[in-house]
Amino acid sequence: MIFSRLFATAVLTTASLAASLAPRAVKPWSNFNNNAVFYPKKEATSWRTLYGRTLQLPDKSLLLSWEDYDPDVEFTYFPIYKSTDGGATYTPFARVEDQVNGWGNWYQPFLYALPQDFGGYSKGTILLAGVSTPRNLTEAYIDLYASKNQGKNWEFVSHIVYGPGPETISQGDQAVWEPFLMMHKGQLICYFSTQVDPKFNQKLSHKTTKDLRKWSKAVDDVAFPNTDQRPGMATVAYSPISKKYVMTFEYCGGPLTGGCPVYYKVSNDPLAFGSATAQPIIPNDGQLNPNGSPFVIWTPEPGKKGSGIFIANGNSREEVFVNTDAVDPDGWKPVNVGQWSAYSRELRIIQTPDKSAAEGEPKLLITNGGNIGCSGGCYNYVADGLVDIPSYPRN
Repeated sequence: MIFSRLFATAVLTTASLAASLAPRAVKPWSNFNNNAVFYPKKEATSWRTLYGRTLQLPDKSLLLSWEDYDPDVEFTYFPIYKSTDGGATYTPFARVEDQVNGWGNWYQPFLYALPQDFGGYSKGTILLAGVSTPRNLTEAYIDLYASKNQGKNWEFVSHIVYGPGPETISQGDQAVWEPFLMMHKGQLICYFSTQVDPKFNQKLSHKTTKDLRKWSKAVDDVAFPNTDQRPGMATVAYSPISKKYVMTFEYCGGPLTGGCPVYYKVSNDPLAFGSATAQPIIPNDGQLNPNGSPFVIWTPEPGKKGSGIFIANGNSREEVFVNTDAVDPDGWKPVNVGQWSAYSRELRIIQTPDKSAAEGEPKLLITNGGNIGCSGGCYNYVADGLVDIPSYPRN
């Protein structure tokens, strides 16, 4: 997370869209772009909304959460909205409220479904990890919550990591941010950003658990000793074909000048990114590399049996960047998906009903929560897009 380096183009895009985009009906399970699904109140504080995250349930419905700045509550919470039409519309469904700290749940929610029975919870239990901090930002936890009924009710499970605070990006403040969950060989991994170590501006680390309650000591994944260098916002994807794990992150103050370019690491072990080489995503179109708050996923490539693609993005460009299972450093190619850029824009492959406009074909869901720096006359809101999964451009 970095507030001091803003992406002016993305913010202006959000502002212009807010002025011109009225709510419109889109056909369920059809392809669409820039579809507004939640407008915050004008009185909402700070950025109003940010950091949208989704999860698809077994019945193909979708859950949506985001970083919310509700002006009417004393204690912040993570909203849970639900869609039964492929993201065309969402309705209020639940709230994940702080049950233990007396602060509120506020920053960077992340949704994850357990792929197996684990820690006393059955397969399919929904987990939410996010930052709990009071409005005065004096301290913070990344906390874990669970829902045993598909997101309707939630219970506190454990504290993952503590930040003594203040919960700001100022150098020297001991903050924690941006959880990302992944199961691996009988352990749940939580990747996160941390400013707690005074020897670093910020670094990317992970903890593991075998029971959802007791967490290991932190292990570094990306750590640069130069205190002007600040990696952040890790996401991880896995290819079952090449057996490679890819971690994307933003790298502020690094060797590439300007903003916070998107970098990545490749590893055969998701617990061993620390020894992997960091390298930037350099697109092959001669344009600027993607910059800031990336996200990465893997999916089988449409029409190419036995091959898959990694899909990544960044805040500064609307395109997604596609690479093969081999993750060739020269292989990142931009594909226009028509969805405006946003801070930490989420990518997710979703399944569709056979009897729908999508005819059972998987689709790429893109979820936007807005942009940092957008407040006042610039109006953030939550929007999504549903598009065909891109193929790897081989021309």
